Amino acid sequence: MKFGLLGKDLPHSFSKTIHEQIADYAYDLYEKNIEDLEDFIKSDISGFNVTIPYKEEVIKYLDYLSPRAKRIGAVNTIIKRDGKILGYNTDYFGFDYLLQSLGENFTRAIILGDGATSKTIGIVLADKKISYVKLSRKKSPYYADLDKFNDADLLINATPVGMYPNNGKSLIDLDKLPKLKAVVDVIYNPYITEILFEARDRKIKYANGLKMLIGQALEASSIFQNKDLDYKMIEEIEANILKNRNIVLIGMPGSGKSSIGSKLSEKTGKNFVDTDAEIEKIANMPISEIFEKCGEEKFRDLEKSIINKVGKETNQIIATGGGVVKDPANFRPLKQNSLIYFIKRNLSDLDREGRPLSTNYRAIEGIWQERKDFYQLFSDKKIPNISIDQSVELIIGDFYENTFN
Repeated sequence: MKFGLLGKDLPHSFSKTIHEQIADYAYDLYEKNIEDLEDFIKSDISGFNVTIPYKEEVIKYLDYLSPRAKRIGAVNTIIKRDGKILGYNTDYFGFDYLLQSLGENFTRAIILGDGATSKTIGIVLADKKISYVKLSRKKSPYYADLDKFNDADLLINATPVGMYPNNGKSLIDLDKLPKLKAVVDVIYNPYITEILFEARDRKIKYANGLKMLIGQALEASSIFQNKDLDYKMIEEIEANILKNRNIVLIGMPGSGKSSIGSKLSEKTGKNFVDTDAEIEKIANMPISEIFEKCGEEKFRDLEKSIINKVGKETNQIIATGGGVVKDPANFRPLKQNSLIYFIKRNLSDLDREGRPLSTNYRAIEGIWQERKDFYQLFSDKKIPNISIDQSVELIIGDFYENTFN
C-alpha cells in the first residue's frame, strides 16, 4: 500500500517526515496541476492527504464525504476502500488539539483568511462557542473594520502570508488588538513567523501550526491504517522535528564560534555555515580587505543579506560574525528557525588575528562594552568557551533537550 500528500507546491512539506514517524508505510509527495487531479485520484495510490489548493476541488471526485468534511466543505484525507473513494477532514482534530495546547479560554476570535483552512478553524471555534469573524485579503483593505473587533482575545492567521520563502511578512498590527491572549499562525515554516514575533515581543502566547500539522497527520494515519493511534505521539514527533532547527552561534570576534560550529556540524550532521566565509565568497576578498576598501557599512549590508538568506533554511549550524548583533534587524531572520547560543570567552583569550576591529586589548574592551547587552538580548543561552569540546557538548545537551521557541 502506498500513501502520500497531494498539493501544488510541496518541496518544504514536513508531511513525509511526520508519516514516516507514525507508521511503516510508503509516503511520498505528489505535486499535481489541477488538470491532473482526476487521473491521480483514480490511480493505484491507496490513500492520501490533500493540501492547498485542492481541499475543496477534490470533493467532486469522491463517493463518500464524512459528516465533518461535509459540514466544513473541505477534505484533507482520502482513502480507498471496497472500490469507493472516501473523504475526511482531519484538520479539525489538528486545530482543536493546537487550540487546547494553549491552555486558555477564548470568547472572541479573528481569523485572517477565508480559504479551506479557515473554514475548518471556524467550525472548531463555533463548536467551542467562540464567536469569530473572518477577514479576507480579497477585501481591500481587509482590515478596514478592525476597530469593530478590537475586543478579540484570539487571532489566527490562516493565510500563507509569512510562509517560506516569503518570510518576514505580516498582515496586521497587533497593537490594534489590546485584549489578545494568544496568536496562532497555521504556518509552520518558518517556526516563528513575523506575526508570531509580534506576539512574542508583546509577551502574548503564540503557537505555530506544527501541532496542527502533526495532529491531522496522526488522525489521517489512523484512517489509513483503520486503527486507533496514541495521541501522545504528537508531542514526541514535534520534539523530533524541532531537532531540525538551526543552531546559531554569536559572540565576540575570536571567541571560537567557527571552531565550535565546525565540530557541532560533525557531531550533529547539520550543515555548517560561516557567515563571514559566505561574505568573503560574495565579495571575492577577505573580511579585512572589505573593511579597508569598502568600509564597515558595506560589510554590514553584505552580512544582513547573508543572514536573511541562510536564516530561512533549517538543519544548519550558523556561525556569525562578532558584530551581527549591532543591527537589531538581524535578530528575527536568525531566530525564526533557530536556537541562539552566545559563546562567552575571556577577553584576554580572544583570537585577534585577521580581525579588523580587534587590533588591541583596549579596542576589544570597547567592542565588548558596546555589544555585551546585545549578545544577551539575541541569545537563548550563554555557553562558556573554556574548551571547544566542552562548549560543543554543552550546546548539544541543551539543544536536544529544549523545545522552547
